[in-house]
Amino acid sequence: MTGAGISPEQGAELWQVIAAGGGTARSKALCPAAVSRFSELASAALTDELLGGGVIDADSVSQSRLNNRFALAAQRACLISIAAAGISVVAIKGFALAHTLYGDPANRAVGDLDILVPETHRNELLRHLTHEGYAFEPLARPPWGFISEASYAPFVSADSTCNLDVHVHPDCYPAYVSLTTADVFAEAQTVRDGDLEFLATSFDHAFLLCATNAAKDKFGPFSARKIADGMRLAATRPLDWERLDRIAVAGRFGDPFRVFVRLLGDLGLDPAVLPSDWAAALPRRADKEYTRMLRETQALYPGAPGLAATLRRELLLSTEPSVGLRNAWSRIRGLFVRQTGVPATPAGW
Repeated sequence: MTGAGISPEQGAELWQVIAAGGGTARSKALCPAAVSRFSELASAALTDELLGGGVIDADSVSQSRLNNRFALAAQRACLISIAAAGISVVAIKGFALAHTLYGDPANRAVGDLDILVPETHRNELLRHLTHEGYAFEPLARPPWGFISEASYAPFVSADSTCNLDVHVHPDCYPAYVSLTTADVFAEAQTVRDGDLEFLATSFDHAFLLCATNAAKDKFGPFSARKIADGMRLAATRPLDWERLDRIAVAGRFGDPFRVFVRLLGDLGLDPAVLPSDWAAALPRRADKEYTRMLRETQALYPGAPGLAATLRRELLLSTEPSVGLRNAWSRIRGLFVRQTGVPATPAGW
């Protein structure tokens, strides 16, 4: 899956329409290959929502929404079960944004259900869901294994309809240094949707997680939905930019956070909704790599990067230097002590 054949100029026009909040007339003038490519990255339903409707064929949009509704129903049932057991969790990432940022949650593609639980209540949650038929499904991993400190391998329902990501931190190191689980719970918003009531991340925290996850994805193809979510959050929700920058700097992800914000502006988001210094100079080491990344994003990711390019992107844009070194050490250590992503004390559930 690549965007080969789409010029940066053609893709840039699509991003500009998304940044402007859609618009049927502008959307219909977009390069069809760019629209199709974005639909591959973000789903037909979300593409239709972001571009203002009428660009993707109706059957594809209808099928995409149907698939999303099926996934959402299973995820809702999981959250209802957790609430009935008296366990407090916060929905983060896609499920939370689907219900707080988009008029119809089925328009926002939702894959996994990401929930945050205090580490002190983790075993209680795992024990309850295990009794409900959930089980960990370790996936094929790179040679260094599973190195995340924030979450575990997929925790999947007995009928495989709900794929749960259990987080004990909002995101991987270094994000949780300054954006803690306690912080997310303290500012979580209550969402009511029919017979479901749940906690979701505040808009400030949701934006931070868009930035940290886009950086974790090396600002590559899997970042497309995070970029779109970040654009909509910045354009439609009040964000405390000074506070967000302080949190990012305190957690040693200030550089990737600023890369993300600048990327939104360079893709066409109205500067009036961004911090006043959104276009401030990046660290000199990042200039050339940022330009390369911006062109790739505008061209909707024309090719799969090799190992060297991926490591270069991580070290120059996705992490601060000390964090990059820590990540490298985690991979080296994982070659000898390989983790599966399954909590080490299942008997304790």
